[in-house]
Amino acid sequence: MPRPRPWLTVLFAAVLTLLAGLPLGILPLARASFEPAAPPDGHIPLAALREAALDVPPWPADNVQGPSGPLHFHDGAVPVEPHTVPDGQPPYGDAVLILSVTYGDVDHDGADETLVLLGCMIEGGSKQLVAYDRDPAGHIVSLGPIVATTGQIRDIQSSGTKVAGGVVTAIVGDYQRCCADRTPQIWQTRGYARRAGRFEQVSGERRMPLNPHVTEMRVTAGDLVLGPARGGYRTGSVDVTVRHVRGGHPAKVTILFYAPEGLERAGNKWPAVKAQAGSFSVTEAAPTAGGSVTYRFAFRRKAAVSGGELSIDLATVPWMSEAVPWSSAVTVPVRTGK
Repeated sequence: MPRPRPWLTVLFAAVLTLLAGLPLGILPLARASFEPAAPPDGHIPLAALREAALDVPPWPADNVQGPSGPLHFHDGAVPVEPHTVPDGQPPYGDAVLILSVTYGDVDHDGADETLVLLGCMIEGGSKQLVAYDRDPAGHIVSLGPIVATTGQIRDIQSSGTKVAGGVVTAIVGDYQRCCADRTPQIWQTRGYARRAGRFEQVSGERRMPLNPHVTEMRVTAGDLVLGPARGGYRTGSVDVTVRHVRGGHPAKVTILFYAPEGLERAGNKWPAVKAQAGSFSVTEAAPTAGGSVTYRFAFRRKAAVSGGELSIDLATVPWMSEAVPWSSAVTVPVRTGK
């Protein structure tokens, strides 16, 4: 058994008595360190982005479509499987591409984030500017879309994005050229900032002015049903509706018909017809600005023939570029009624 040490007990009691008599504010407390953690480095090099898995937001409903969600890029691209879409609906692109990259602090944490202009392209297509950051574990995370080609915005310049004071400025256009197109475009600089977890426009114009070189027209058509056989032929009519949505307003519209074999014009109410190789066309007065008009056209075909499709395209007079090109054509099945 160890021998008791009375002097140690007395010393410990004396120390406790001394501490109890000290003011609370001068007790020797341990100092904890509360140094804030450094913000994640959201400056993602282009080389890393081109081989990264990025969370891509959904594409605008009124523009070229493509995959969204987590996509794994290789050489800056993600191929898209071909899709068939109904008439008048936006087509699918054939690839999602990284078009350009910009850096700047958009969330006021003192570190840069990465702004990527993505495109879902097929001879032109959808674009969206998206902000990306890294989480504390180093993973790439999306801060959300900043601006996309939807509504009156149909293009975003690849080299026009800048960041200052947390505000992202982008140059947006009312029309997207493709190939050898030289249609005049209208460009605006608009600013966007992150508010409550999403980006909102905070500066610049909110509407595009009228571009007399660009229009948005829409053509739709009812069914073409050929009725009972009479005199060896079946006849029917199709209603074609043309609507002016926005933009330049033409004086007239030209309606082009691409008929299947054996389908021909019927009756004597057709306007003047201009024949071309594989098609024919008529020119009518355009609908009023923002309005619509419906034209009726009669056809006939030998009773023994069935099936096929009638394709209808629209052009403006004077000629204008279409802001939404897939809305100016429609395909009508040719059916046989009883």
